Amino acid sequence: MDGRDRVTVDLRGAGPMIQQRAAAQGLTVAALVRRAVVVLAESPEAEAAGPASVDRTEDGALVKVTLRLPSAHALLLASRSRRAEVSQGIYVASLLEGRALPAASPDRREAIAALSRSTDQLAMLSMDLNGFMRLLGRVPDERLEPYRAGVRSLSTRVQQHLDQASQLLNDLQQAAPARRAPRVPRAKRP
Repeated sequence: MDGRDRVTVDLRGAGPMIQQRAAAQGLTVAALVRRAVVVLAESPEAEAAGPASVDRTEDGALVKVTLRLPSAHALLLASRSRRAEVSQGIYVASLLEGRALPAASPDRREAIAALSRSTDQLAMLSMDLNGFMRLLGRVPDERLEPYRAGVRSLSTRVQQHLDQASQLLNDLQQAAPARRAPRVPRAKRP
């Protein structure tokens, strides 16, 4: 072996943007990606200069990129992408777009299930609130108006929360990575 560490990154559609940016800077794609990874590894809190816009629906073709990194950086890339529960390619692409991915919760599936149960309970509460509002609407007593306003406001906030929680659940379930069997290392060639 030549003493250099290698990482293969699946860019999942970000290849054309990365190639264009590398060409504009007079770099190879590998050099551009290596710089982005090293910058993040050395200062993970640093804000990116500015996100590049990527139309992910433009092509859909994936481009294979090979990175040569010091072993410490390769380990950082592997552990941080694993912690974020995304592939290394998605992780590097997010860095190139100017956004670092947060670490995923170790109990992500449990969190999604708990949020789903809570959302179901809130949906039932919302139905009860709406039924109570209909009941209050049948009583013409003006003294009940402050209660009507309070229940109406609560019902609106519950519905807004349900809308946001439903969208979040949908996003989390779509973003959840497929679990793969662990890789078996290849035998070294003689």
